Amino acid sequence: MNPRLAAFNALTAVTRGGAYTSLALKEHIPSDMPAESKRFAAALVRTTLENLLKIDYALDAFIKSARVHGSVRNILRLGACQIMFMGTKDYAAVNESALLAKSLKPQTSGFVNAVLRALINGLGGIVYPSGRNAKYLSIEYSYPEWICEKYVADFGFDFTEKLLSYKAPLSTSVRMNALKTHAAEFESSLAKARLSFSRGSVEDSYAVEGMSDIENMREFKGGLFAVQSESSMRAVLAAGIKKGDRLLDCCAAPGGKSAYAAALTDNGIEITAWDVHEHRVEMTKKNFSRLGVKNARVSLRDASVYAPEFEGGFDVVMIDAPCSSMGLMAKNPDIRYSARQQDITALSEKQRAIISACGRYVKPQGTLAYFTCSLNKEENELITDGFIEGGFGFEYVSKQTLFPHICGSDGFYIAVMRRKK
Repeated sequence: MNPRLAAFNALTAVTRGGAYTSLALKEHIPSDMPAESKRFAAALVRTTLENLLKIDYALDAFIKSARVHGSVRNILRLGACQIMFMGTKDYAAVNESALLAKSLKPQTSGFVNAVLRALINGLGGIVYPSGRNAKYLSIEYSYPEWICEKYVADFGFDFTEKLLSYKAPLSTSVRMNALKTHAAEFESSLAKARLSFSRGSVEDSYAVEGMSDIENMREFKGGLFAVQSESSMRAVLAAGIKKGDRLLDCCAAPGGKSAYAAALTDNGIEITAWDVHEHRVEMTKKNFSRLGVKNARVSLRDASVYAPEFEGGFDVVMIDAPCSSMGLMAKNPDIRYSARQQDITALSEKQRAIISACGRYVKPQGTLAYFTCSLNKEENELITDGFIEGGFGFEYVSKQTLFPHICGSDGFYIAVMRRKK
């Protein structure tokens, strides 16, 4: 398959079908495609999504028709991305885009050719928004304007610009599974697989280049590693889990944080893991089995519904709360375009219900750890501050927000609280 056609199919799955970028790439880039073509197709999709609003703004300067069909728009986006951001020769970007249009919608080939040639000739004359305002940030860094307005209000303009300008690395962040291997053996296995890597800033974390088809890797199947960000690992470390603890992971799937806790304690903890969806319960069980996690019970349960039989029963309760995932927008740009303010409002109500119920399962002097992969105060400080002030008998041990452009990993909120006597 032509890599540009694969990129078109993946981009369309994201922009018109609401697919996650990673899943769209996995589904639409054939496994038997040459490695160089795979890399080009994936880079083309990601770069287009990372710059989507700026690309559209530039294209709209040269499109005279009131409405362009979504398929044609995506062909133009891919062509413009190659011209504006990927260093593809102009003639190649135009010709390949016109050929793609001819194969998909033959009557639009001339239109695609004309628009992209006009873009090349007029690129230097486009006047983009400027000034210290949300419109400038939105077009320059390709984030919807409402997100820019929200972040400027919360963090200030200069900080927001640094945050939005951050480009996530293309490497895959993985955690070596100390239950099944050690550093020398793991690094040797990566080298044998001809994968370049570097150690991360958290013990047992690695940044690995060129990983693809991860689930079929021998090392993955054997449980030697899990895909996990450094921010996620830092959240588990902050919880201070120690041998002998009874741990409740009440929004557990796919189980990465509990599995890391098991590795940190050499399977010396007792894990109770819940999730509200049956298929995610099964996913967690499979991951625990693959990673060699022992002493774990995984069950179907809605963490927002209080269960009195668990009152005061755990040394540590982790709440990896369902959230907007907007701390992952640099790594997963599709989230930028699917996020909605009304979703944040609904999620915050769910988060309050979960922390109110699950906080009661912590023993006196025990630990409640609340995490999100969001930077939104409505999902973070406002939830935990409200809980602390709500008479539940907890006090802060620590709280922090990890910003991607500062920590070099996912955006995360981590709050650790202790139940008073």
